[in-house]
Amino acid sequence: MSPESLAALVALASEPLGLSEDDLLQRLARAGIETPSEALRALVSAGHARQERRFWRPTPSGHQALREAHAALTQRFDVSPSTPDMEECPSVPWLTQVQTHWVEAVSLNYAVDAGRLARLLPAPLEPELHRGTAWVQVLMSSLRDMRPQGVSPLLGVCFYQASYRAAVRYRNARGDWRRGGYFVRSETNDPVMRRVGNALDEFRFHTFGEAHMVMAREGDLLTLAVDPEAAFPGGRLVGVFDTRPRTEPPEASVWTGLDDLHEPLVECYDALGVAGGHVYVLTIDRAPWNARFATPVELYCEYLEEGPLAPGARLDSVLHLTECAYRWRPLRRERFAP
Repeated sequence: MSPESLAALVALASEPLGLSEDDLLQRLARAGIETPSEALRALVSAGHARQERRFWRPTPSGHQALREAHAALTQRFDVSPSTPDMEECPSVPWLTQVQTHWVEAVSLNYAVDAGRLARLLPAPLEPELHRGTAWVQVLMSSLRDMRPQGVSPLLGVCFYQASYRAAVRYRNARGDWRRGGYFVRSETNDPVMRRVGNALDEFRFHTFGEAHMVMAREGDLLTLAVDPEAAFPGGRLVGVFDTRPRTEPPEASVWTGLDDLHEPLVECYDALGVAGGHVYVLTIDRAPWNARFATPVELYCEYLEEGPLAPGARLDSVLHLTECAYRWRPLRRERFAP
């Protein structure tokens, strides 16, 4: 179906009582369709539209064609399309398809040594290189009203979380590359969320630690701190950031601007885990990140400065992110290349 015919079909389907031919042609002309009459004739020729008492309406085959076109467009623009070999495997569907909001968050973007990062990854995951180096983002976020989809926000949970997300990729059994994020470390300040995260397949590809956390704002200054419990050493984090929005990266950054780092570090929707010969893919559908560069005033990140990725880890840039809606898809898995 041509784009012009699809536009005509959408216009007809949006009006339950139908449209007169003049109204339809005027709408198509206002939408920039140069040959609206030809678009209508094509629909009639395909059996997708018919006229009843001076009004044009979609036929049953027209409605089916519209559903198929919608499915094709959804697949075309899906940020995480399924492969033919991928299967859904949610552990508890009603519980694990959750939704939440980021109140605000900070992304500390570290360039790290690819060899050191590779030693932390389970096969077949490998570091995804950008600008000749591997990357780990430390994401400290304040989450609001996390709850199963369809449940009232009044029953949601509010908490802090710190996640260390490595940019990775793998080759599936069909030989295709797929990219995503692998969490080499995470903490939360909510003991219930920690137990849930460590119990469910959707989240237990790494161990959630527990920590005392705070995010506090005074004007443009945002202070955050993470003090892990003794059982989860190595994750102390203290930072003060000037969040006045900047569109330019710091001078030492390898990125030229927000657009430059957008696809490598922001357009990441899949959290990956490995178990039993499968790569598990947890996809998060979210609103666009409203990201701006922020300026670190003070910063100490124990894991990157003294942990398994040190020495050689270098803070490249800091992003400050504001309100953003999140929703989890059902967990999927696929075989990976031997």
